[in-house]
Amino acid sequence: MSIQSQRLWAMEPQRLAGLFREMKARGLPDAAAVAAMAAATGGREEPLYQRVGPLAVIEMHGALAKEGSYWWGIASMRQIGAALLQAARDPGVKGILLDIDSPGGTVAGTEELAGIARAVAAAKPLYAYAGDLMCSAAYWIGSQAREICSQASAQIGSIGVVMTHTDWSGWDAQAGLDVTYLTAGHYKAIANPDEPLSDEARAYLQQQLDATYTLFLEAVAAGRRVSAEQALAMADGKVFLGRQALELGLVDRLESRAEYINRIVQEVHMDLAKLKAEHPGVVQEVRAEIETELAASHKAAITAAVEGERSRVLGVVGVLVGEEQGGRIAAVVGSGVTAEQAKALGAALGGGGQAGPAQADQPGAGSPSTKEALGLLAKATADPLNQSGDPRAAAPDFDALVKAEMDKGLSKAKAIAVVAKANPEAHKAWIAKHNKEGE
Repeated sequence: MSIQSQRLWAMEPQRLAGLFREMKARGLPDAAAVAAMAAATGGREEPLYQRVGPLAVIEMHGALAKEGSYWWGIASMRQIGAALLQAARDPGVKGILLDIDSPGGTVAGTEELAGIARAVAAAKPLYAYAGDLMCSAAYWIGSQAREICSQASAQIGSIGVVMTHTDWSGWDAQAGLDVTYLTAGHYKAIANPDEPLSDEARAYLQQQLDATYTLFLEAVAAGRRVSAEQALAMADGKVFLGRQALELGLVDRLESRAEYINRIVQEVHMDLAKLKAEHPGVVQEVRAEIETELAASHKAAITAAVEGERSRVLGVVGVLVGEEQGGRIAAVVGSGVTAEQAKALGAALGGGGQAGPAQADQPGAGSPSTKEALGLLAKATADPLNQSGDPRAAAPDFDALVKAEMDKGLSKAKAIAVVAKANPEAHKAWIAKHNKEGE
């Protein structure tokens, strides 16, 4: 990995200087060292995250770079992003913790990893924990979590961007070197390391720094759900201890790592009984919302069933008595007439006056008798759902339907809601049954 003098770093400056010194001292690994490292791993791929019950724990330790470097101890942002995405896809993972101990790293890769963290946080609860250090790029990424916890002694912040420029012109002169840059484009070799930094070059590099700093501020404001002004107040490059960070809103709580993991596991693994005991108000609100939705669905289903059955019966009547007579009957039904009131329609059905007994029992050629037509009219005007008694008597077994949904992986509460919506009559019978048992 080559270090360019104009590379942008979102990293705590003192640790960045130390990293440069270590890289210079250690140099590049030779082929034998690389082969030895490969043999030590046996070609096995390391797991992307650890599991603590339903919680996936992903480490983000050390300096960060887009591809990382095992030799220099720099973590790969691409690998951390892959771990986040893998945990988000794992159905057994209910929450994700970024375990952070990092001074930051290169700007290259940070925006990408922060975007992955933001997308994962929208799919599953994402938490961040700062053990000892969560600075610069590490904070940029970690700020996308729904909650940040740290130790009281942890160092948090250093929100800013740094760039280094090394002037090698004096060394070149001592070595007898005269380096010439041939370029096409005014800014192509600006701020090169073989000449002093000019005012124009400084302004050009500062413009890049400011633009990157703006991206950093916007990410922190969005992740911490604060205004741009509040984010700017946090982002003056200072490093704060955990307690100060809590007061400034950089973190949400102070706790040990073990205590925080235990808290998260309980939160993401909370069952309905615990939810009822600890948050009864929430349960009542959810129950009221579900009952309102089910009541509306039930009413709509009954209305549709009544109208459908009525249309069917009137269609049959129309076929039996003819289109003209059927139209008259439909108009009367639409007005809300009862079966008793329909007796007054004998004249219309019988061709003049109320039909006598003989006429009522003697249907005409190809036509039903008045008695039969009036019987059909009575059925059309009655509530179809009450024709064969209480419809709940023939309703499917509600408990069996709920069990079938639970076998598919739904919780009992969700299974009840699904079955009730699809089978309102069975749900009504089930409620009636339980109300009776509770009397």
